[in-house]
Amino acid sequence: MRTIKKLILFIALIAAINKVGAQNTGANNIVIEGTADARYNGEYVHIYNNVLKEKHDSTIIANGKFSFTRPFKEPTRYMFYSSFEIRTKHGYSPFGILVDHPSVIHLAADMDNFTNSKITGSAAQDVYDSFNAKSKPLETAMMDKLYSKYGKAYVDSDKVDTSTQKYKSMIKDYYAFMADNKKESNKVAESIIRQNPSSFASVMLLDNICRDLTLAELEQLYGSLSPKFKKGFFAQSIEDNISGRKQSAIGSTVNDFTLNDPKNNPMKFSSLKGKYVLIDFWGSWCGPCHQAFPRLKELYGKYHDKGFEILGIATESNNEAWTKDIVKSELPWLQMVDDKANNVSQKQFAVTEYPTTILIDPDGRIVGRFAYNEEDQRDQKVASIFKN
Repeated sequence: MRTIKKLILFIALIAAINKVGAQNTGANNIVIEGTADARYNGEYVHIYNNVLKEKHDSTIIANGKFSFTRPFKEPTRYMFYSSFEIRTKHGYSPFGILVDHPSVIHLAADMDNFTNSKITGSAAQDVYDSFNAKSKPLETAMMDKLYSKYGKAYVDSDKVDTSTQKYKSMIKDYYAFMADNKKESNKVAESIIRQNPSSFASVMLLDNICRDLTLAELEQLYGSLSPKFKKGFFAQSIEDNISGRKQSAIGSTVNDFTLNDPKNNPMKFSSLKGKYVLIDFWGSWCGPCHQAFPRLKELYGKYHDKGFEILGIATESNNEAWTKDIVKSELPWLQMVDDKANNVSQKQFAVTEYPTTILIDPDGRIVGRFAYNEEDQRDQKVASIFKN
């Protein structure tokens, strides 16, 4: 009798091992096994991956459990949110899970605040979470400085008068505090990348901070990473940034490119040779881009008749929204739309923040590059060119 029981237990154990093995590697799948408090039975958990162009999907919580199965395609990050948050908060904050090989990952969902959910079974996520744990106090300290100076109620309000000097001073301080915070946060990320060169999390972190590194620093860090993760969307994003940096360095000549105008006609950049051209990288979806338009209109009005041109290059997924926005915003300068096939903004100019403006001289050489908070430097540069 005992022998039979032992045999049954042995067979069950082998079956369980085989089942896990099939989930991990045999089917080449990512399996997300989720749990939630039973009071959320009947609620939906949603999953999506825009990088892999997978449609939003959902599953219902039953008996405090839910699951998703996805074929493993490449190292990536899946995003999650809950219907409960959407209904109770009228929105959601997506929660990401890093996956770098076929495996079973366990998700203990916090339905009240999905970003507080816990993950086990993803070593890459563990590394990324170590960065979050070290960088979050830096962000808290930054906001505390802003609250201390302007008051929490004022900073958090969405009904302040944006035309006042107080608001303008707050925004200026916010960008200054954020720049300081980013420097410290990037140091944390660099340290984690150096300590974990064989983790997919390091690819994600490097993609996040690559724009803030010098080209030499970026190439050194990327070169230190495991070759097995130098494929897929995020690795390609880093490689595009490196390539774009080299092509768009100050003093380099812009390689000609062709993109479509609002009437869907192809337009060559070389058609503008002989003029000073300020390229404005923007998007109809970008709030700061719209806030920058008044200053650009002022520049255009002052210097257009003197041989100065502005060329808007929009990164869009909806061309109709783009063309309508040009009319609504009353933009008088030339416009092109970038697309994923060309990806000129990233591959040729390493643009990762919007808006970004790049100034090019009549011979096609890059003579200036300016972030959103560098409008004063940009306008002074243009003024110095046309002062005579």
